[in-house]
Amino acid sequence: MTRALRRIGARLGMAAWLLAVWVLLWGKVDALTVAGGIVAVAVAYAVSRLPAVPLVRRIRPLRLAEAGAELAWDLLVSSLVIGWHALRAPRRVKGAVIEVSATTRSELVLLAVTTSISLRPGTLLVDLDWERSILRIHGMPVRDRREADAVRDSVLRTERRLMQALVTPEDTAEETGEQR
Repeated sequence: MTRALRRIGARLGMAAWLLAVWVLLWGKVDALTVAGGIVAVAVAYAVSRLPAVPLVRRIRPLRLAEAGAELAWDLLVSSLVIGWHALRAPRRVKGAVIEVSATTRSELVLLAVTTSISLRPGTLLVDLDWERSILRIHGMPVRDRREADAVRDSVLRTERRLMQALVTPEDTAEETGEQR
C-alpha cells in the first residue's frame, strides 16, 4: 500500500471515529444527526490538524479475544494484589519505575499496550519515548529485581498478544525487513 493511500485511509479512520463519537453523544442515529456529524468532522479537519488513526492490516479476532481475556484476568489479579497490600500493610508497599523496550513500531499497538497497562491497578505509564519505543512503567508492589522483571515480562506479554491480534503495516515491515 502506498504512503498516500495509507494517509488517506488513516484520515478516513479518524473521521469515522469522530462521527461515531458524535452519534454517541447525540444518542440517536438518524439522517440529520449523521449529516450534522459529517459537517462537524469536516469543520474539525478544516480548522485543526487532527492526528491520523494508524491502520491495521489485519485483525485476528481469536487473538484479540485472548488479549481481552488476558486484560480481564490481569485486572482481577492486580485488583486483588493491590487490595491485599492496601489492607495488610499499606505503608510498606514499595514500587519501582521499570523501563521496558517495546518491540513494536506501531503507534496503535503502543497505544493499546499503554492503555492496558494504565488500566491495571498497580501499574501506570510514567513516560513513553515514541521514537525508541521505550516505556517507563511504575509498578507496585515491587520489592526486588525478580518482581520488577515480572512486571516487565507482563508488559512484554501484553505487547506480544496485541501485536498478534492487530497486524499493522509497521510491524509487518519490521518482520520482513522493509523500510517504512
